[in-house]
Amino acid sequence: MTSNRDEWGAAAEHWARAAEQEEVGASAEAARWMLRAADLQAGERVLEVAGGAGRVGLQAASAVGPEGSVLCSDFSEQMVRVARERFERLGISNVETRALDAQSLDLDAEAFDAVLCRFGYMLMPDPLQALRESARVLRPAGRLVLAVWGEAEQNPWLSNLLDAVMSHLSAPPPEPGAPGPFSLGDPVRLREMLAGAGFAEVEVEEIETEQVYESLDGWWEKLLGVGGPLKAVLDPLPDTELNAIRDAALASVEEFVTDDGSVVVPATVVAARARKGP
Repeated sequence: MTSNRDEWGAAAEHWARAAEQEEVGASAEAARWMLRAADLQAGERVLEVAGGAGRVGLQAASAVGPEGSVLCSDFSEQMVRVARERFERLGISNVETRALDAQSLDLDAEAFDAVLCRFGYMLMPDPLQALRESARVLRPAGRLVLAVWGEAEQNPWLSNLLDAVMSHLSAPPPEPGAPGPFSLGDPVRLREMLAGAGFAEVEVEEIETEQVYESLDGWWEKLLGVGGPLKAVLDPLPDTELNAIRDAALASVEEFVTDDGSVVVPATVVAARARKGP
């Protein structure tokens, strides 16, 4: 399931609504790790790529203070718009928003102290090129901090749904290295890619956590709302096919239902930090 601007743009309003709620689960764990690892200082200039509704960028803006600045970018114009509207509504003055393709950044070289990217590089057609572009815009010894999802078997909260879809559609498994939520989940491959993109002092850490949903129905609705490419695949299907996929998906996560009806599913994030090499 490759992704494009229109598919993610269609999910932008859902992401904007979600951004108004307190973030929990693996995404929140990833953001906390990233902000600690970035060690942002007052006055620094930060670039966020594939920023979505700008949750991480907002936290970065607080860390660098009014003397610093954050450029929150995404390749979807709609995502950039909802992020901009949110920052304006909150009165955040040290954040700029711009539509940018991470694989070809229309930015000056050596312009930023840090680059942040949560759950973005893994979805890009050429993540190595995107990482090289991130290195290009970093100042000497600038920091890159990122998070991606671990491998499929470590993330049944999402892989079980994708398996149900692919099985029903009789779709072949994705080619190794193809863009997707688990494409950079191998820590060894991620480390090698960072080194190949020109980064040094590479540290990679696996964060074992969980995703929590209020119910089975809540799990299904949440994933359809935030997953642009997934929704694009499912929306055109007739109700009979959609219901069959839904039934199979719900059955696959029943083992994670707790006594109170909530669903608590294992999740693994692979997080990394590195410095721009010489």
